[in-house]
Amino acid sequence: MKKILYLFVVSMGLFTACKKGELVENTPYEYVNPGDTRYSYIKILNLTPGSPVANYYLDGAKFSGGLSSTGIESAGYTYNGLFPDFGYAVTTPGSHKLTAKVVPAATTDANLEILNTTINPAPGKYYSMFTTGQYSSTSKVIPSVLTIEDVKPMLDTSKIFVRLVNLAIGGPNLDLVKGDLVTGTKIITNVAYGSASSGWIEIPNPGSGTAPSQNLWFVNSLTGVPVISVAFTSALTKGRAYTIYSRGIFGSTATATLYNVTFYTTFF
Repeated sequence: MKKILYLFVVSMGLFTACKKGELVENTPYEYVNPGDTRYSYIKILNLTPGSPVANYYLDGAKFSGGLSSTGIESAGYTYNGLFPDFGYAVTTPGSHKLTAKVVPAATTDANLEILNTTINPAPGKYYSMFTTGQYSSTSKVIPSVLTIEDVKPMLDTSKIFVRLVNLAIGGPNLDLVKGDLVTGTKIITNVAYGSASSGWIEIPNPGSGTAPSQNLWFVNSLTGVPVISVAFTSALTKGRAYTIYSRGIFGSTATATLYNVTFYTTFF
């Protein structure tokens, strides 16, 4: 079944009263087919350790945001926060100024702009944008953004696809090994910091059932030694494509900057 995205175009005045006691909705709705070339599609993942809670803006207009019962914006996206949590946000193609500002309710640096960069999404295309580098109390900036075009693979319910993004500060180039560390299959090789593996890789022999458990090792490409002492084990659903990413600071033991790997569903 074709998936449908919903774009809500709000007119001036959401409701118009026709007669006393009667309220009529006056909001036009537009159904947007996936890949509609009138739009571009964006997902943003904050992988900048130490960054405060912030929201994103495009050309000065708020692009993300959370509701607050106090009337002062307090919700937003911090380190390892994904916007939107599900699917993609929609914008128009072409050059845009992407910024991020600390939420107004913050006790430190409220409303401070911590990101300022230019993006140029193409018509009908999907992108994941990863903030990179480390935030500090002196610099108070998110240093940069890695943008990757998301090209949907040919999915079916017998296959699982993955890609690897390496954004752990100070970490080595990475290989991804499925199964046993010694005898398993190396499915992704030599992904450098600040980059992603080339395209989507099919996990070989994923196992039986709808969501078989996968045993994955993240290995230093140069030495062959695992960068994490235990395998990454998770049930991944067939018929989906997952982005797996390294994050944090290599060698750090602090909770907020601990070297780790995480994943999210990119396509299904």
